This record gives sequence, structure tokens and C-alpha cells, in this order.
Amino acid sequence: MTDQFFLKFLNLEYWYCVFYSLFGGRCTNVDSLTATATHVETSIRTNSSTVSTPSVNFWDWLFGGNNSVSATSTSAVQHAGTFGFVTDAAVFVGGIIGAIISFLWSIYSFLAYTLSGVLVLVIVSALVGLFFIRLKEGAKYAALPPAETAVHPLRERWQSLLAGAMSNDPKRWREGILEADVMLGELLGHLGYAGQSTAEQIRMVPENAFVTVPLAWEAHRIRNFVSAPSSNFILTQREAFHAMKLYEQVFEEFDFI
Repeated sequence: MTDQFFLKFLNLEYWYCVFYSLFGGRCTNVDSLTATATHVETSIRTNSSTVSTPSVNFWDWLFGGNNSVSATSTSAVQHAGTFGFVTDAAVFVGGIIGAIISFLWSIYSFLAYTLSGVLVLVIVSALVGLFFIRLKEGAKYAALPPAETAVHPLRERWQSLLAGAMSNDPKRWREGILEADVMLGELLGHLGYAGQSTAEQIRMVPENAFVTVPLAWEAHRIRNFVSAPSSNFILTQREAFHAMKLYEQVFEEFDFI
């Protein structure tokens, strides 16, 4: 009989119910089973002969069933005592595990809520600080006028000459080159090279004075061909535009236009 009891007790379904009850479930009512076992033991000790005692099987109690079994007083005492010991041990172990889990959960909850509160304060402080920074920036810079794009005074003049070189009028090609050479003389005068004409000024410029010296010489040579009355040089639109771009590179080196 004892062997049969232990085989029932080691049933995996029973241990699942015990484990489930440790986390607040109601699959197993340990106190009720212990009281039943104690009642059986007391009844057996009171009667000296074999009595018919209602024995509650765990699964019958769980699902509401009732079975009447006859057992000897010795077997009933063994069953009740063994069951009571095991259930008491399960309650004790479950209480320890539950206490440990509850303690760890309380620590985790405290740390989580504390960290969350600190992060919320940091976020709110950052937003408030950003709001005040925007107010200060608005008070300081809102009244400033929009920045005006600086336009070089000679830029419009040069754009007009360049447009003439791209037109279909040969007269404007020639006038554009001559005017560009005059602007080159003005630039050399600003750089400190004196002379009566652009030709005299450019002759005073050393070979390595600046990067675009060879371009200035080539552009001035084309200007001499264009201005010479007896020259057989035929000025085309392509050549005129090329000469203007040579002058432009010299002017851009010194931010003259």
C-alpha cells in the first residue's frame, strides 16, 4: 500500500500543481489536505478496530469527486503521516523560494522606479533648458537685419563685358577685350605696378609674381592684335570669349570682380 502511495505522490501532474500553487495558484490547497490527513490519523487512533474512513484522493478533491475506501488503521496512519510530512516540506520550501523571489522583485522594482524617475527629471530639465536657450537666442538675434550678400562693385561691369563677348556683334567682342585690358591695368595699379599704360605696367611684373602672370601676358597679346590697325588678325567669337576668360582668371585670383 505504501508503495502505491509513493507512486501516486511522484506523479508529474501532482508536482506541477504544487509548483503552480507556489506562485499564487489555487490548484492545490495544502492546508485542506493537511487537515484531512490529520483528521484521518485522529480517527484511526480513537478506534482500536478496523473502521471505514472516508479517504480523500488528491485528484478526487481537485475535481470534486468522492470515493470511499476501507483501510486498516496502520495503513491510514502511514498514509496520513507521510502525506503530512511531504506537504509540510513543500510548503516550507515554497515559502523560502517565494520569500527570495519577493525580496529580489522588491529590489528590482525599487531600482527600476528610481532610475525611471531620474531619467524623467533629466529629460524634463533638458527640455526646459533648451526652451530658455531658444528664448535667449530669439531675444538676441531676432532683431538683427538679414545679412546682405556682398556684391563686388566691378562684378556687374564685368558681366556686361562677358555678355558682349558671347553676342553675335563683332564690335562688342573688340570693345570687350579693350575694356578688359583697361581693367587689368587698374588691377596692376592696385598691386603697386606703375606705368602710363597697361603694357608698361605688365612689363614691370616679375615672371613669378603671381600664378596667372602667363595668362595676363597671353590676354594682353590678343588685345594688341585686336587694337593694331595694320594687323591681319581675324577675331572670332571663340577667340574673343577665350581672351575674356583669360582676363577673368587673372581677376579672380585677386578677387577683383
